Amino acid sequence: MGVSRWAEERFGSAAAELALTVPLAIQRAHQRATDAHVAGGLETNDAYGAALYAAQHEELASLAGLIDGVAIRKPVAMKASRFKFVVLDETAVVLYPWRYAKDRSRKREKAKFAPPVSDLRKTLLALAARTIEPQLTLDDAERDYEELEAERAEELAVLEQLRRFGQVVTIGYASNPSAGLFDLGWGDLELVDEESGEVFWQHWEPLLGDDQAESGGTRVPRAPIPPAGDSGREGRFDDAPLSEDFGLAPRPPLSGTPISEPERDAPET
Repeated sequence: MGVSRWAEERFGSAAAELALTVPLAIQRAHQRATDAHVAGGLETNDAYGAALYAAQHEELASLAGLIDGVAIRKPVAMKASRFKFVVLDETAVVLYPWRYAKDRSRKREKAKFAPPVSDLRKTLLALAARTIEPQLTLDDAERDYEELEAERAEELAVLEQLRRFGQVVTIGYASNPSAGLFDLGWGDLELVDEESGEVFWQHWEPLLGDDQAESGGTRVPRAPIPPAGDSGREGRFDDAPLSEDFGLAPRPPLSGTPISEPERDAPET
């Protein structure tokens, strides 16, 4: 599987393996979330959304962490994020997963972050020089000064660490438990407007072919895995594609369009 010049610039020697691993990680996260949806038996997609938010980070860290040159890191301050990030030391790039749509009506070019956009997300996307407001608010004024200063210093340390990553590549995808995973790719995403959550894709490359798009149910399209030896490594136990769906299918809503999980992602604190 060939990779583009853009991918080589962003990921260096790990580009080819990441191009295979990232789709597999997101597909597995989707499968886990679908399993949670089926097991929960809810009429809404809340169980799917909550499970997917955590599973996307876990699967990326688990699979990408096996690639030479990839580091799995968590910001020093625990409050910054509950999850670890995939970091390419060679090119100073961090991978950030984002489910930009829950149905086919929302196109990637029109997708937005649900406001308010967190400081962590702003820094990852814009690598701003400073996102901590130095002016105390009225609520801050009532808090213990030393406690407040310690909290601000901790947050500044996290943002400074993230800036040193240098650049962010966003993994964008669209999915739901009934339609499956129907878009997946990666690229350079810019946060245009913090108030509205408007974004702009400066570059986009698909990672899921039209023939791989999910048609529904619990089946998951698997990323192609090269034969053992093609990538210079022995095959792993999980290289074989999984086709068995164990006869499961998501429970359909009782009526109308299924209600999706809350528009805003789970908290990043």
